[in-house]
Amino acid sequence: YQSSKERRDRSTYYLVMKAKDRKSAILKLKISFPKYFKANLKPNKFTLCKIEMGGMLAKTRCKEKIPTVFEVAKDNSYIEAFPNEIIPSDDQSYAVVMKIFNPDQAGMFQINAIAQTPGDLPISTYVGSWTIDIH
Repeated sequence: YQSSKERRDRSTYYLVMKAKDRKSAILKLKISFPKYFKANLKPNKFTLCKIEMGGMLAKTRCKEKIPTVFEVAKDNSYIEAFPNEIIPSDDQSYAVVMKIFNPDQAGMFQINAIAQTPGDLPISTYVGSWTIDIH
């Protein structure tokens, strides 16, 4: 979900991870952006939360924020999220919420997520992709 599609406009993004998309628990999450996504990404503009999915009559909303440390790469190509507690593979939907200004450049951007599983041998698995359209 994206609240605004206009260039340089303030927007809130919900990068939703539904229960069916998460096959195992999540220890760490890496979200990568294309190189031409020229937005100012700051760690304090991101939150991880359990969400209540919206629809025709209700908006998608955070039910419970999960304490998470976010780190942004120097070149703004990806962010890493380190939740204080492991995100279980349950029936809940989770989302990374970004509150940023849209990029100057119009276009369609694909954002990808890879999750690292807990355990003795951590394995990185593909969680999903989201497309963002800026007019």
